Amino acid sequence: MDEKQELAIKEFFDDFVAAFSSFDGERVATKFSLPYMAKGPGSSCTVFDSRSALAEYFQSYLDEYHSQGCRECRYWNFSVNWLGSESVVASVTWDLVDASGVSVTSWSESYMLTFASGSAFAFVTVDHVGN
Repeated sequence: MDEKQELAIKEFFDDFVAAFSSFDGERVATKFSLPYMAKGPGSSCTVFDSRSALAEYFQSYLDEYHSQGCRECRYWNFSVNWLGSESVVASVTWDLVDASGVSVTSWSESYMLTFASGSAFAFVTVDHVGN
């Protein structure tokens, strides 16, 4: 992995944290390419082919998290595995925290990222462990 790609991966997650903190589904949706697939636990799988549908999907989660007292997210346990020269699977553990920094919920998730114009974009996410 070259330095630019490593930086693009880290920027993807750092910018996701900033987008999440806006609680704006449209802003979060810009982090993901179309079509986009979200694979949840069991056989749960949703494919999105429009930016507006993807924004609505993220907005529903953001609204739910906000109602639970979540005010920001943090990631840790970061790992990257290459899939050829232009794509990676990046895995992280997310902690959603309230205004005092106490964890509201956490889970692990993997992202299939691809590089375009120097940035990383996700086209698939897979939820590992929900709490």
